[in-house]
Amino acid sequence: MKHSTHHPESTLEHPVPGSVTYAEQRLEAADGLMDTSESVDVIREMGEVVGLFKGGVMVETSRASGCSSCSSQKGCGISVLQDVFGRHHHQVTAHSDLPLRIGDQVQLVLPASALIEAALLMYLFPLIALVVGAVIGQTVFGANVFAILGGVMGFILSLLFIARLQSTTLRRGRFAPRVEQVLFHSAS
Repeated sequence: MKHSTHHPESTLEHPVPGSVTYAEQRLEAADGLMDTSESVDVIREMGEVVGLFKGGVMVETSRASGCSSCSSQKGCGISVLQDVFGRHHHQVTAHSDLPLRIGDQVQLVLPASALIEAALLMYLFPLIALVVGAVIGQTVFGANVFAILGGVMGFILSLLFIARLQSTTLRRGRFAPRVEQVLFHSAS
């Protein structure tokens, strides 16, 4: 037997924040985050606004949501470090044009290609620079000590290059997530 529930605020086009209809709509929106067909192309994460600045916000996300669904959580280094240091929350800077307040629950979006590019830049580029520096040091000077020095110099130069590139790309927002929508407004 079905019971029909009537919510007086359901007749409104925009339900009042705090009403049952408002909560139901926001929960449906949050459930829809996981079922989108474009989830392969973008990475979505929910978080809470903890800071505001011109053109963006500081958002605190919980890493537990990603770790709990991962099949490698027992042997993962991130999971182990979280357990050791007790850090299950992470703060990220996100770009936003939306009117936000501290305490708002928001959805962050980052293109998957940007994450892959950043990972390659941060992990693969220094490794390649280390090997190339070592080969150049060995080839030019013919001694192992110069191969070691060349490798260290290549590694250090790659880190300096990444730091400089990171400061310019962060200003343009290439690898920074953006706030796609507000899931819940803060009560205050």
